[in-house]
Amino acid sequence: MGPPTGVTSLPLSLLVCLVNVYTSNDTSIRRNIWSNLIGIKNAMQGLWVFMGDFNEVRDASERLNSEFSPANAEAFNNFILSAGLSEYHMGGGRFTYISDNGVKLSKLDRFLVCLGFLDKWPTASVWALSREASDHKPILLSTLPSDFGHIPFRCFNSWLEIPGFLDLVKQCCLSFVFNGPADMALAVKLRWLKNNIKVWLKREKEQSDGVYEAKKNRVRFLERLAEERELLVSEQNERSECINAVMEVDRRKQLDARQKSRARWALEGDENSAFYHNVINSNLSNNRINGIMIEGVWVTNPMEIKEHFFEFFSKQYVEPMPSRPKIICQNVAAVSVEEADQLIAPFSAPEIKDAI
Repeated sequence: MGPPTGVTSLPLSLLVCLVNVYTSNDTSIRRNIWSNLIGIKNAMQGLWVFMGDFNEVRDASERLNSEFSPANAEAFNNFILSAGLSEYHMGGGRFTYISDNGVKLSKLDRFLVCLGFLDKWPTASVWALSREASDHKPILLSTLPSDFGHIPFRCFNSWLEIPGFLDLVKQCCLSFVFNGPADMALAVKLRWLKNNIKVWLKREKEQSDGVYEAKKNRVRFLERLAEERELLVSEQNERSECINAVMEVDRRKQLDARQKSRARWALEGDENSAFYHNVINSNLSNNRINGIMIEGVWVTNPMEIKEHFFEFFSKQYVEPMPSRPKIICQNVAAVSVEEADQLIAPFSAPEIKDAI
């Protein structure tokens, strides 16, 4: 019996091609199916999702107490690579199939999506549901976003090249006033600076995008004009200036893509931004926590997940011994209370000057 599969919350305006796969136990037939699936995918445009029982594993870790064939796994991985497909991490369990005697387990069911689907929904999640009558677990792919709250703020190197950015940061830092503890002042100052940067960048981006599109349209107009007559020297110079402006904006976008991907490709000299976006989406998919197993139950609620993490780490960092025994050693030299206070006292300006 094959496993039920499902895809939820896909916008109707997109062309999404769904292929329900149920392959044979025969190795030669499976390999023919891989070739046929590649042909089907290449014959139609759109976003592709291959789902179901592939009756094959990708590596030895996806089998337990059953025979693993490296050749079959290699053929399956080559099919995935040739078709340009990716796979989301599955939660809710390691395996989807269990034999009748409950000894052999394998991960035979999965979702394979094209890079366009992964680019559209990098934070989608796949999880295995509870097994009822079938010997396979139902698997579910959902593109519903999970809100875990605010994401960390990251500063991109390309911002330093935007005119006026450094002046904004300096002006904000000098104009900040706060009365309170130093640690709280630092936290409030950084949050206030972040909000000011976001507002400034949003305004700058709207203006930059308008200029960017205007320059591109002007280049297209001049090139159409060049088909009708020879461009004037001033028009040639204007075209060159517009092209340089467009290339500069594209260069900053590629810098952001490289920094987001945290990858170095050809010593950061390759301008294939699609590569970096694929790496970014892969990192988002791999690093994202869509759910955790709590006492044998797969939990996807963000609040429950955060509470469980908080409870776990609070136990890790708590003092295990509220009252520790004192170490008393006779005839051992010890510093006085005054000397101990001096060890943790802040450095004074004369001491720093003398040390320098």
